[in-house]
Amino acid sequence: MRRTYGLAIVSALLVSAVPARGQSVNFDFESGGDQGWGHKFDNDASEAFPVNLIAGSNRMAVLRNGDFQEAERNTGNSSEAFYMAMDAASANEAGYYIEYDWYVDTAPGNYGSYLQLGTYINTGSGYYAQDFPNAGKDVELDGTQLGSGQVFSGTVSETFAAKGYDMPTGETFFRLGLIINGDGAATVHFDNIRVRPVPEPTALALVGFATAGLAALRRRRK
Repeated sequence: MRRTYGLAIVSALLVSAVPARGQSVNFDFESGGDQGWGHKFDNDASEAFPVNLIAGSNRMAVLRNGDFQEAERNTGNSSEAFYMAMDAASANEAGYYIEYDWYVDTAPGNYGSYLQLGTYINTGSGYYAQDFPNAGKDVELDGTQLGSGQVFSGTVSETFAAKGYDMPTGETFFRLGLIINGDGAATVHFDNIRVRPVPEPTALALVGFATAGLAALRRRRK
């Protein structure tokens, strides 16, 4: 009984430390579709991006075709999780992350001499900003890397403020876009494109406490 009670307490702490869902969104492409991502500065149905299973995870493939701004997701639907996350971020740029996982397989060749990744923001009032060159590029691969035939991957995680974004509040339309800049025919796979709040110190402490509690319960069972 004590163990069951202890697990319930730890579980409650972990749940309380998770940010509200209405203020975060994750495009993980596990449904097999591109989840509404479309061509730059167009409606979300303007282009369908292929989704490929790579290393056990579905990833959206975006080809660098010379447009610089290569893909975007937009919304004017105030009941959509994406809208709510962007609206919350507009009021607290330092308190919200833009994150994504990226994957580049250079084996096909012809990937050029440089490849740069970044993001851009656009809102209904006309606000536009990109992290080129405000806060620096998210990812940059050189010609040696692109000609190696190897796989490169990683995760980008920066706050809106760190990227130099300062969205007006009270917006009724939001656009989040992906930048692929280079001089070759590179394909970049994206996964877990997220807008989420920065965990508060109290929440982080609760997670640490809960994790320690779970470890202690496991040791008692041995």
